Amino acid sequence: MKSWARWIYLLAVAAATFVAVSSISQAIRQGSWSPIVSVGWIPAVVVAAWPGAHRRCLHRRSTGTS
Repeated sequence: MKSWARWIYLLAVAAATFVAVSSISQAIRQGSWSPIVSVGWIPAVVVAAWPGAHRRCLHRRSTGTS
């Protein structure tokens, strides 16, 4: 992995962590689950965009029959 790409991923993880901690602290202040529910989609996006997630896809085999 290139060093610039590593910095981008590190920045994305730091931003996601900041948003998660902010929403948790806001939920505690409000006494409500709504701040956490509103950012609940972020982990799914991070997992889907993580490098290497596409490697598990299976490719079709050509049977070679004519």
